[in-house]
Amino acid sequence: MIPNRLSWVGFLAFLCFIFLSQPTATAQSLKENNEVLFEQLQRVHGLSGEQMDSIRALFRQSGYMGQGNPSVAKHPMTPDG
Repeated sequence: MIPNRLSWVGFLAFLCFIFLSQPTATAQSLKENNEVLFEQLQRVHGLSGEQMDSIRALFRQSGYMGQGNPSVAKHPMTPDG
């Protein structure tokens, strides 16, 4: 009886771990983060639509190119780094 109960407790703990370790619904996708980057690049550097299309194509070909994970990235040259 007790081993069966321990199995259920372990199983429930495992499920809680899995559900709690999933990204939240508020987390932005790589594509969404890159779109913010593209808008900033175009605005700050005055890039044309054609130039932006070329940049977007590079990012699309990569499949994972982006700015990194801001929650774990350390940038030593910034004030908060």
